[in-house]
Amino acid sequence: MDAAALISTTYPCHAFHASLPGGRDTGELQLTQTGLSYQVASLVGTLPFARLELTLGGAANKLIFIKHLDKPDLVLYTSDLGILDNPVLRAHPECSRQIGVARRKRAQGWGILLGLSLLLLALPLGLLWQMGSFSDYAARKIPVQWEEKLGAGVAAEQALENKHMPKAETEVLLKPLTAPLLQALQDSPYHYTIVIANDSSTNAFALPGGYVTINSGLILKAGSAEELLGVLAHEISHVEQRHGMRSIISNASIYLVASAVFGDVSGLLATVGNAAPMLLSQQYSRQFETDADEKAVILLQRAHINPEGLPRFFERMIAEEKAAMEKIDNKQAREAYKNAMGLLSTHPASEKRLTNLRSLIGQSKGQYLNQEAAFRDLQEAVKKFVATSSEAEPKKSETTLEKPSVSAS
Repeated sequence: MDAAALISTTYPCHAFHASLPGGRDTGELQLTQTGLSYQVASLVGTLPFARLELTLGGAANKLIFIKHLDKPDLVLYTSDLGILDNPVLRAHPECSRQIGVARRKRAQGWGILLGLSLLLLALPLGLLWQMGSFSDYAARKIPVQWEEKLGAGVAAEQALENKHMPKAETEVLLKPLTAPLLQALQDSPYHYTIVIANDSSTNAFALPGGYVTINSGLILKAGSAEELLGVLAHEISHVEQRHGMRSIISNASIYLVASAVFGDVSGLLATVGNAAPMLLSQQYSRQFETDADEKAVILLQRAHINPEGLPRFFERMIAEEKAAMEKIDNKQAREAYKNAMGLLSTHPASEKRLTNLRSLIGQSKGQYLNQEAAFRDLQEAVKKFVATSSEAEPKKSETTLEKPSVSAS
């Protein structure tokens, strides 16, 4: 048998030519030592290897297009990529070069496709992995006015549940204590509204926009001005770091967060507008609690308030909870008491957290403010407020404590 016949191979093909019915038809190709032969309907011929052009095309480069410079009106193509491995075709130097180009193009195409696939997979995974950073960036896209509007709305809902100390009295009592703390804030966009609620749970919470509620139970349980202001500094730090907004955003869809990162905050604003219930019941992440602790210590030191008050208050509350829990045998009752502990249920204080706080504070040295007289006046007033509060429906009452101008020092 002829050697050429041994290596001849046939491939299905399509052809475009004016002589074919409708301008196109199907047929077959055959590679021989003399060239590439084709038979498509009545169209029969051979294209010499010299001046033969081979290019990739079609979806995902799955087709081989064949043209010859001597027959510019004829286009052949096959989906059988095995033709590129045919030794007869590869033996011709010019065809071999074109095959190399085609293979590189196909490899690049697959590389791009793989890269895009990995990018589509990595983008949501990256958003989840870096959600903290993205939520911070997205939160800063939300105007302060929106935060204030949201915080005011939630504060109004909360005010319906617990009576607040009268505005004028609260302002007189709190300003001597809070003025140094608020003055120590640097470039804060918020004007803080701090209220005292008739609520026996040992708790305080902050809302976006600078709305802070201190329960009467926390004020009466605090052992010193430093303890109360340590907790207040922690809550203010939640506001300054936008932890409430970031918690809402972290619970939004990845699509909304990504849209906000790239400039479209409309969907995120709609989500934030419907997040009021979450703000009243949320528990911050461990990362946010640690962040608020660190920022609170810095703020207290800048305000010349002894930061020891914050860990000291947590330690006393932990000891009180432990002692009370030991006296309760019923499991459900223990859980109910634990939830009623307020600050510890919404701001869990572990040994690790307290150790971190102590490490941040280091040796408490320096000239700290003595605010005990103002603190005792506040406690006495809160005792009277609690004692005289009626069971009637509470009225909204609040005081806005403007941040004093920062003096040069």
